[in-house]
Amino acid sequence: MIKTVFFDVGSTLIDADPDIDGAFHEVAARRGHELERAEVSVHLPAVNRFYEEEYLRDGDFWCSPEGSVEMYLDMYRYLSHLTGLGHDAEGIAREVNESYCRPAHWRILDDVLPCLKELKRRHLRLGIVSNWSSNLESLIRGLRMAPYFDEIVSSADVGYRKPNPMIFTIAMERMGIEAGEAVHVGDRPDADGRGAEAAGIRPIIVDRAGACEDCGYATVRSLAELVERF
Repeated sequence: MIKTVFFDVGSTLIDADPDIDGAFHEVAARRGHELERAEVSVHLPAVNRFYEEEYLRDGDFWCSPEGSVEMYLDMYRYLSHLTGLGHDAEGIAREVNESYCRPAHWRILDDVLPCLKELKRRHLRLGIVSNWSSNLESLIRGLRMAPYFDEIVSSADVGYRKPNPMIFTIAMERMGIEAGEAVHVGDRPDADGRGAEAAGIRPIIVDRAGACEDCGYATVRSLAELVERF
């Protein structure tokens, strides 16, 4: 019997708002740089590749408060150089990173709150298991989502990151449940699917874009569809 639903955070519950190009453009303008947003946007594919390559090469940057911050600073420094602002890369990178520590720079996805409310109405306990920096709990509180969750577990706080099953084991211990009593919902088959499965938890991949139908795990196109699974 399922008693607990764990959730990933990024692209599952919330998205950056504005995206990196918008946040970078805002910071650059505040620092006196004349730059069109399109001059930033054109480099987003390269920045996204930078993140994915770092994640696949050694995603253990998520396992410490310092590492999770430094990776993003490197990414924003890289974007500064791509846009010709390398001379101010350090200042821009730190301001962009600080902006994403604030709830105002994140948007709760449209299908999230109705789903959380309904799951709570059905007396399910909810938790978060996410590869995230140490500011995760304060961010969730700032977004006024904390009352829905019984536990919030971030990789930087516990020293393990998905797909390592230890992060799920820690979350289960905190919740006082067994693996068969939980499901985990996230957007990445490699982290959320493989990690939850390794911990004995049934994974469900939220696949809003329809890109993960052949991933080997159960999928839903929205969290509204998730509710129908319980």
